[in-house]
Amino acid sequence: MESTANRIREIMKEQHISQKRLAGKLQVSNSSLNNYLNGRRWMSVSLIREVCRYLNISSDYLLGLSPQKHPSYLPDDEQELLELYRTLPSHAKRCAMNQMKQLVQLCRLWEHAGK
Repeated sequence: MESTANRIREIMKEQHISQKRLAGKLQVSNSSLNNYLNGRRWMSVSLIREVCRYLNISSDYLLGLSPQKHPSYLPDDEQELLELYRTLPSHAKRCAMNQMKQLVQLCRLWEHAGK
């Protein structure tokens, strides 16, 4: 249970998610989440499922069964982009999204000019 709590705290820190915000998304009280994160209470399977969904982590990682944090349904390069994006504060995420949209437009122009 302690490693599960540690992994949740680690991911929260990486994704800049506060305990209050996670508690709200999981629809549990801040004190209940605090008890889970400090090993004073066990998490139900349904709560573990919701934690995994919200944090986009695999249940195997959360339970200490795998070193792979994220479900492996994305190619490695896309997963790396996603992980980098998630480490950004919200204002930087908006900037990154704008830059990506501009890059897509530029690539389309290059493709069109090359035809």
